[in-house]
Amino acid sequence: MRKMSKVISGFVVALLTLVMVSMGASVKAAEASEELGEKLLISARSATTPIGSPEDLLEIANSPYEAYHLVCDIDMSGIEWKPFAFHGLINGGGYSILNLTIAETGDAVRETYDGNMKVYDTKFAALFDELSGANINNLNLVNLRIDVETDEPCFIGSFAGYMENSTLDNCTVQGMLQLRAHDRMFGVGGLTGYGCGSVDNCHADVTLVCIDTDATTKDEQFMGGVCAAGYPDMHHNTIVIRGYDSDHGYVHDGGLVGMYMFYPKGTKYKGSITGNYVSGKITFYEDNKNRRAYCDGFIGEIMNWDFDNGSNIRKDFVRDEVFTYDIDLMPHDCANPVWKEEVIAPGCDFGYTKRICETCGYEETDHYTLKDHAYEWTVEREATETQRGSRRGVCKDCGAQKTESIPMLEPKETPAPEKAETESSLEETGAQSQEPAESQQAEEYDWEGTQKFAIANNFWAMLLLALGLVGAAGVVVYVLWKKTR
Repeated sequence: MRKMSKVISGFVVALLTLVMVSMGASVKAAEASEELGEKLLISARSATTPIGSPEDLLEIANSPYEAYHLVCDIDMSGIEWKPFAFHGLINGGGYSILNLTIAETGDAVRETYDGNMKVYDTKFAALFDELSGANINNLNLVNLRIDVETDEPCFIGSFAGYMENSTLDNCTVQGMLQLRAHDRMFGVGGLTGYGCGSVDNCHADVTLVCIDTDATTKDEQFMGGVCAAGYPDMHHNTIVIRGYDSDHGYVHDGGLVGMYMFYPKGTKYKGSITGNYVSGKITFYEDNKNRRAYCDGFIGEIMNWDFDNGSNIRKDFVRDEVFTYDIDLMPHDCANPVWKEEVIAPGCDFGYTKRICETCGYEETDHYTLKDHAYEWTVEREATETQRGSRRGVCKDCGAQKTESIPMLEPKETPAPEKAETESSLEETGAQSQEPAESQQAEEYDWEGTQKFAIANNFWAMLLLALGLVGAAGVVVYVLWKKTR
């Protein structure tokens, strides 16, 4: 019996040792899986996600910290856009977003300051209501239309309503931005509404309209071709501005910035405003007995002079002050307009609809359409039954280039009925594995969920192994017991 007890004890010890070693191996495997997952996740985030449709643009709201690049021009006609905060990178690649229409502010609320350092909780509207820690470059907005009415403090811009610690570089905007507001603090900017950061090598051809809807409140109002208020650094920007400002408070309008100021109180900063070009006109009235009427081709009012300033050009800028307050100032105020429309077909340039008032001669453009190049195609890679091909087109008129994939070829032979389903699934799997790298989008993998699943599977596998070994030990014990009997 003692001998049998020693055998059983040794067997149990071996069993427990095997279980512990297996569990240790499982933990090490999980740790290795987690480390590999982190490395692959970092690699995926370092890639940029292609944007090629309105749906892709809308999806940015779900991952606002990632990097993106446009692969074509995108028409946003008829699509509702609600601004959201963005903190990542967008490389426009020289492509354009057409006909973006915005009629509401986003959810971001940030503090803004007037010249007396009064603080206002403010809402914003633009492509993004807030740009923070972001970079946007080589992106064009064509026929941008913003028309917002609010009873809250509000700033609107084209790319950003509020901007900080961010950069706009080599971007353009053409469109009309209109704000109707009355709550003490509001403004319109051609590129950004309010804030700081860097705006370089950008072009704005904009019509800006700001209307104060409350004659009883002495508000602070701001308008600028680059930024309505704040202290952005501005280098080599070209601004063509048509401003219309109807205000019952205090006007701060400028071809570059409505009011240049450091905020909050006590902020020290060395700014830079160099190499900018401004042309156009700002028409405004200030319905206020204690009038200030700040309006200038560069900066309406300067609160802080600590910035480098040089090589800026102000050409053909007109400061147009109006002293009649009976109507809101608008781009077109013809009493009896008679409109004539002309549709310009797309080609190497975007198409659009031109509207002309035959009564007063006012012109405007709207409803832009995507380019229609005359491509001549060259096949660069032939398609096969297992791999897509590709072709490159060169416009014979302007030299623009475009690359497209060619669908895989259909199989030449039809397999037997009983084999068709299996071979078809294998072909689909092979096709997916050979998808061209340029058409695949970087996606974040659910490493945490996968690790939890793997650990859970390892746990149950070890448990089943342990139970099986215990059962085997029981059988051995029973046999030995029978022999001793």
